[in-house]
Amino acid sequence: MKIYFTAAISQVEEFGTYYTRIIKALEQNSTNSVQYDHVTETSFTQIKDQNHDAFVEFYKKAVRWITQSDIVVVEASFPSTLNIGHEITLALEKGKPVIMFYKKGFETFFLSGLNSEKLFLIEYNDNNLEQLVKDTLDYAKDQSDTRFNFFISPSLSHYLDWISQHKKIPRSVYLRQLIENDREKNKEYFEA
Repeated sequence: MKIYFTAAISQVEEFGTYYTRIIKALEQNSTNSVQYDHVTETSFTQIKDQNHDAFVEFYKKAVRWITQSDIVVVEASFPSTLNIGHEITLALEKGKPVIMFYKKGFETFFLSGLNSEKLFLIEYNDNNLEQLVKDTLDYAKDQSDTRFNFFISPSLSHYLDWISQHKKIPRSVYLRQLIENDREKNKEYFEA
């Protein structure tokens, strides 16, 4: 499983120990591949001193890492970081489960108002962090979307394009809603 880890680079001094603990807990399962060096191997000063082209390149890399990930894990004990909020939003828009850990007393009240089945807000303390990472990761794996490809006729494709443009929703969201609505109505499925 591909995991994208992010956190406030500007807060490595205060929260870096927790970043490392989360990363180690994520890596305990040998099938997990964790992208984290953009946080742990970069200093805030290095970032500040970059030119515009470097910022653009870094942004493209981050978007690619989020897109390619199965799950996004965030240490968000410093909740006023615009970059972290943007990464969380990108991940949720791409349908990725997002696990957001925050140290007790550092809750982000703004994101707690977000109603998404893909966002997990997890408060931790010094004693329970690793166990929470393991438990939440196991649960989030079950929430990860399964990719399903199928072929449709050009006329159905045209219709889906029309739906997308007029209803302002992605084609995949529309199809998912159709399936979910049908599942709710299908009594045989719930009896099985």
